[in-house]
Amino acid sequence: MSPTIRDVAAAAGVSITTVSHVLSGQGRISEQTRQRVARAAADLGYQASVHAQQLVTRRSRTLAIQLANSVDASSACALVPNSDYFLEVLNGAAEAASKRSYALLLAPTDADLDRLNAFAVDGAILVDPRGDEPFFATGWCRDRPLVTVGRPMAAPCPVPVVVDNDLVAAARLMLDHLADNGYERPAMITTDTRRSYAADLVAGYTGWLEERGLEPVVVEIDEPPTTEGTAEALGRLLDRPVRPDAVFTTSENLALGVLHEARRRRLAVPGGLGICSAVDSGSLRLVSPQVTGMFVHPREVGGRAATALMDLVEGAALDGEPHRIEVPVRLNARESTTR
Repeated sequence: MSPTIRDVAAAAGVSITTVSHVLSGQGRISEQTRQRVARAAADLGYQASVHAQQLVTRRSRTLAIQLANSVDASSACALVPNSDYFLEVLNGAAEAASKRSYALLLAPTDADLDRLNAFAVDGAILVDPRGDEPFFATGWCRDRPLVTVGRPMAAPCPVPVVVDNDLVAAARLMLDHLADNGYERPAMITTDTRRSYAADLVAGYTGWLEERGLEPVVVEIDEPPTTEGTAEALGRLLDRPVRPDAVFTTSENLALGVLHEARRRRLAVPGGLGICSAVDSGSLRLVSPQVTGMFVHPREVGGRAATALMDLVEGAALDGEPHRIEVPVRLNARESTTR
């Protein structure tokens, strides 16, 4: 027979009301009592009813998450991100939410917030927002907690928590790797630089080259990127009077597009052209040559974003300044840049 709240109260030596307050985060309970109740519940294997918690806390225990980038809102597959990165962010967020008995609702890029409000969501995670998404435009972010992966560069209201990688430093790390392998003229292909992840990578790339007296060469293409768009971008680079000897892309899909076009043009990789991506994924290891990528720990990013949002929903206090959670990066060097 499953343990009840009465069993927990008896084991902890407190009232049922005290147990209810501890499990729901309500009431003025001493930290010592909270810990005693938590230990008793854990020892007994007690799990509170999610429905009961909803009634007590007046929270739905439902979070929304929106992937603001790399999906085509006009497509029938608008909810499916064309990237391992986004799938892993979702996996990490869902796993963290499940551990605390929250549901995670995936919102499309053109979400109708009036319809979303019908779910009474407690808060939202926006992945790679610009700041012009409906969550900002409607003032929704002023009424409920909001956490972003990547900072919104044009948001009308402050975001309490931003989860991110140091992508300026990541770009410099990648360029150091290219230089160590003899590449002297790296160019960059990126998507929308109104998104902070692309802007930071471009800033890191530009700063690194300018410090060495070199000319930054950046081609920006529309999102979501297409094979044709990437091929055209590489063609523009190769048509320059001085060709680049390496291409650094801001996503794995761009890197794969560059590799495809390089093969079509019969360019040797890595001998004639080095190729690397600011985002690593399994797809970069399934091609020949395997492509160098920057592993940004997307599952951890998603998990930490969801955890931060749940803490805000449950009343965590911040010091008034936006809080930044930084997740480390790791360079995975492969054949595409190893001369």
